[in-house]
Amino acid sequence: MKLEVEFWTLVGLLLGFMGFLFSIARLFLGQMEKRQMERFSRLEISLQNLNSLEREFLTFKAELPIQYVRREDYVRGQTVIEAKLDALYNKLEVVQHDKFEKDN
Repeated sequence: MKLEVEFWTLVGLLLGFMGFLFSIARLFLGQMEKRQMERFSRLEISLQNLNSLEREFLTFKAELPIQYVRREDYVRGQTVIEAKLDALYNKLEVVQHDKFEKDN
């Protein structure tokens, strides 16, 4: 069996096949670009969420010393208050003792 094809028919078939491959490649690249744009938009949204979380964390970090007292600072403050109360109690004892001696 012998198959004869003219040169221009072969060129036409070759050009048609190359056009088909080119259109498939364009379609494939378009799909890739669409997926890439979706991925970039999701990444951009997550970056915005990350920036808002970072801003919120920095705000929390700035407010933390205002709202909370460290244990050591609380103990130090309580020690000062208790020392002042002890001094006041001692003065009241002296005044009461002097008053009691005056009355007797």
